[in-house]
Amino acid sequence: MPIRELILKKISEYQPKNGLDYIARFFISMASVRHGKVTGHIERVALLSEVVAKRLKMDAKAAFFAGLLHDVGKIILPYYLFDGHNINQEEYEEVKKHAILGSEALKCDYLFTGLCAGLHHAMYQKGYGLTVKDFPESLSPATIKKVLQISAIVSISDFIEAFTHRTTKIKDGSDKTGDDLKSMLYAKYLDDIQLVEEFPKIEFWS
Repeated sequence: MPIRELILKKISEYQPKNGLDYIARFFISMASVRHGKVTGHIERVALLSEVVAKRLKMDAKAAFFAGLLHDVGKIILPYYLFDGHNINQEEYEEVKKHAILGSEALKCDYLFTGLCAGLHHAMYQKGYGLTVKDFPESLSPATIKKVLQISAIVSISDFIEAFTHRTTKIKDGSDKTGDDLKSMLYAKYLDDIQLVEEFPKIEFWS
């Protein structure tokens, strides 16, 4: 089954609340217009995040939609930042805005998914985006824990997908295809070593 068809099938089957399925489909359609490389990326991250969450007996539905919408902030930014060219430092500073922009776009109606979007680059050493200090005070400890767990899954899935598919030279290290991916993950995700160890056990690992 083509990946797009599979993604749309899963969106329908999960039946998320409050119209999140429509938002997910709309984002895919919008991204496909001028952000084609982003579209394939988010689809693969969504599937990888879902698989890992299922393996760890976590919320696969939450992981799938967090993975699918983690880069929603990119469609707010100029398309040429994500066209595959080697970005410079000034452009990279613009690219980094996508995490916060995505969180802002989603948080009013889809707070959990919005927090994951804002956090997915903040889960590793020297990352960027939201921090726990940005969380609403009303969130329960259990919800905060779940947000951090799902965000870590999405973050690692995002890094792996970028390492294995992206040709653009980027500043976070995922363009260093000559290095060992597993070693890079161990160095980058010092607070999530146990989670990193789950990824080689699944079929997406390469």
